[in-house]
Amino acid sequence: MSRNLLRRFDQFRRRHTEGISTWLYGLIGRDRALSKERLATDQVKRILVLRNNKRIGNMYFLLPFLNSLRDTYPQASIDLMVISDAQAQIFKGMSLTRIWVSHFAFGTAWSFIQTLRQCRKQPYDLLLMPHPSSTDILIGGYIHARNKVSFASPKVNRVYPHAIKAPHASVHAAQTPLALLDGPAQNHPPINHLMVYTEHERDQARDEVRLLRGDATYCIAYFRGARGKKIVPDTDWLAIRQWFNEAATTPIVWIEILSPDVTEPLVAQAHTWQSADLRKLGAFLAACDLFICGDTGPLHLADAANARCLGLFTATSPEHYGCMGAQSTNVTKLTDINPETILGGLVPSGDDPLTTQ
Repeated sequence: MSRNLLRRFDQFRRRHTEGISTWLYGLIGRDRALSKERLATDQVKRILVLRNNKRIGNMYFLLPFLNSLRDTYPQASIDLMVISDAQAQIFKGMSLTRIWVSHFAFGTAWSFIQTLRQCRKQPYDLLLMPHPSSTDILIGGYIHARNKVSFASPKVNRVYPHAIKAPHASVHAAQTPLALLDGPAQNHPPINHLMVYTEHERDQARDEVRLLRGDATYCIAYFRGARGKKIVPDTDWLAIRQWFNEAATTPIVWIEILSPDVTEPLVAQAHTWQSADLRKLGAFLAACDLFICGDTGPLHLADAANARCLGLFTATSPEHYGCMGAQSTNVTKLTDINPETILGGLVPSGDDPLTTQ
């Protein structure tokens, strides 16, 4: 009840303070470093991407944009700003020059201010806001840049004067920002949505899965955690396990992924695995033969780690949030799950789906 009240209050606040916020954005958007025209690609030497969002699952949807940005501006240094250190770990190994951690929160206000002061000392050639938000509009107004680019709207335009309209942008949340790029990356699929892993991370994950797999042909991990309507009932999870067990010609080793929100396994004395390290979790899921999960953070982490995923989109749209891996399956109804087809498409036990870049 309290969450719903807060949401309604926030909606009321947004409606009745829109004029004030638009005026404020216009005030902070007066940047002396701004150029009137968009810079040519070869003129862009320093780039900053803003993604100050608390939901860590949204960070995985930034990967295609960053990978395409590198292809579009191969000679530029690229910086990224995120909120937390945990988010920063996702982008390790991606040849970013610097990852700014803003610590944007009331309790860490001083750290946030200090970070912004450091960040604005030298103007960027290109400032990008791939997913517009009030936070990144404000931050974008404070940081100096010659070009400030995002998707056009009355508020955004006051701070990002080089904002564009993109009526034909992709509907998928991870691919929509590609419309902001002026280079060849947006026109040459396939889109690279993957994290970068080291050989050590790969080997460690394989070893852990091998111990749990034993002599079984298939090793399937699953995670029951989700929020609101995206929760899949335990009775349905039991049914999913049964469907796969009946379809398999050899025994399946099931591994349930636990978390602070899911502390007890679905099946007593079953194999479980847990890690607060998101990179380790992603590598582990990719080393399994299949990962089954609803539309929540671990699913998108697994997809970014190049795991074979079965995404359960019973309350959300796979067109907008679905797994992008070619070896993954997205379903909107549990009755659409075809265990025989999925098991038949799995690579032989021991093959490594993780890729290095």
